[in-house]
Amino acid sequence: MSTDFIDDLLEAVSRNFASDISALKEILIISGMPEETQNLRYLSFNRQTIQEDGAIKTFSAVALINNRRATQWLLKGYARKISQLVFSPRWTRNEMDLFINALRCSPDILALIASSPTAYSLLGILEIEDRGSPGVFKRWSRRIRPVLAVPRLNDIGQQQIAEFEHVNEIRRYSRKRDRRNG
Repeated sequence: MSTDFIDDLLEAVSRNFASDISALKEILIISGMPEETQNLRYLSFNRQTIQEDGAIKTFSAVALINNRRATQWLLKGYARKISQLVFSPRWTRNEMDLFINALRCSPDILALIASSPTAYSLLGILEIEDRGSPGVFKRWSRRIRPVLAVPRLNDIGQQQIAEFEHVNEIRRYSRKRDRRNG
């Protein structure tokens, strides 16, 4: 895998997360890129955590996507409907499966990926845990969102990717009584 390609992917990931570049670079080199006939290649387990602005952010690089096969990967018709039923948040607790299915059911995003001047994109998962305000009742939130790193996109393409990530974000909230204050 060329270092230019890796540097492009790392730059695209930095839009969402200030990752440890050397660790992510190592994962990409070890995993390799998808073969010509593969739609994607899953990456080995990796997780990076930072604390930023009072929130804990955890990023995991999940898969490399073969941009040249993106349009062939699109789900249509009955396959799409069945896939959306099976990979519904009601039945599936695996965020990676939900995000990959959402991607496969998004013709605009797959067309954008296919039009990329680079051969590969990276799919990751970003978890943001916010502990909320201090007080007797502490409300915390956990947001889990896909990170789609498509190198060398123009501003309009980046905006479409950001909208896809936002729409597919999973939000969970909870309130916990602080036993120390009451």
